[in-house]
Amino acid sequence: MKHRGLALALAGGCVILGIIAVFLQLSQDTTPPEIKIEERDITYTEGDSYEGLLEGVSASDKADGDLTSEVFVNKIVLTDEHAAVVYYGVMDESNNVGMARRRVNYRTAEEASGETTDESGADASNEAGEGTADGTVPAGGEPTPLEPNGPRPVMALTTNQITVPVKGEFDPVSVVQGAVDDKDSFEMLYQNIHVDGDYDLKVPGVYELRFYVTDSDGNASDPHILTLTVE
Repeated sequence: MKHRGLALALAGGCVILGIIAVFLQLSQDTTPPEIKIEERDITYTEGDSYEGLLEGVSASDKADGDLTSEVFVNKIVLTDEHAAVVYYGVMDESNNVGMARRRVNYRTAEEASGETTDESGADASNEAGEGTADGTVPAGGEPTPLEPNGPRPVMALTTNQITVPVKGEFDPVSVVQGAVDDKDSFEMLYQNIHVDGDYDLKVPGVYELRFYVTDSDGNASDPHILTLTVE
């Protein structure tokens, strides 16, 4: 009888623990916040602040409410000489990331000031958005656009090292310049960016993170290493 009572008690304890585990799992916030973008005719000039790009952009989260003030411009990618796509991001308190984009008009600083490439004496390699002399194009130091290379996706980082203060903020995805594939869109690839390696923003040290992306066929890109210094 004693053994039977003990077994019943253990079984009851397991049921209670199971209920608690299910409750905790269901109560965990795994839904990313939503970014809403109003249709507006916006022109971004090279070198301007991002304030104008945030006009008409709002964000909300089921758990955290209004997150409009937390929306940031993740990157600006040139699509042709006078147009670009702006990628927006926002993160809630549970570290769920929401993402959205919109197309804007783009003009260089020279165009805004009435100067031409010939008048400024710039190298011909800067024409048609091919990039500056150091291999970057105007929008935020964006390197020459990535090109697919066979069936494997290709990705790049904006830097290979970054330093943040202790207890500061660091979003790994923010250092991803972009990713391309022979058939998958960037939005699809964005969901399959992998970051391997542990780090603790509360503990000073040097951490090494390994970035790569996989496509819908399971092909993986070459890895890129980012050195994260917390000090």
